[in-house]
Amino acid sequence: MRWLIIGGILALVVMVYALVDLTVTDDRRIRRLNRVLWVVLIVIVPVLGAAGWLAWGKGPRAAARPMAPDDDPSFSRSNDVTDAEADRRIAELEAQLAALDAEDVEIRRPERPQPQPEPEAAAEPEAPEPAPEQGAEPSADDETDERGRRAPGDGPSARA
Repeated sequence: MRWLIIGGILALVVMVYALVDLTVTDDRRIRRLNRVLWVVLIVIVPVLGAAGWLAWGKGPRAAARPMAPDDDPSFSRSNDVTDAEADRRIAELEAQLAALDAEDVEIRRPERPQPQPEPEAAAEPEAPEPAPEQGAEPSADDETDERGRRAPGDGPSARA
């Protein structure tokens, strides 16, 4: 029973490998049958179809010589713009360029005001506040802590 499961898994792996290899192989390397018939053969007869593809279905790499883009028919079909459409686009672009050349308007940017250097003011030392007397009770409008210090931002200017 174990060998049957292992064999089934191996057959599935070989079949998937052969299908992937078939899909990525260049058309010029496929021999004997076309791509669709190889797919049908690999799917219907998994082991023999995959072995047939890997042994006889794929030609050597030398059979698929490199093709220049000019020789490739799909390359020449990729141009979906007609000559008339290209001429119309070129004429439209030339008209837009002529309109831009005709404009003689200069774009001026507003000048930024230059910051004026401020005259250096004489630094006046701040007078230290007198320390409250020891044991003196603070007045009602004086907000100091128990050590007699004011909190930053307190005072008459902060209350206003």
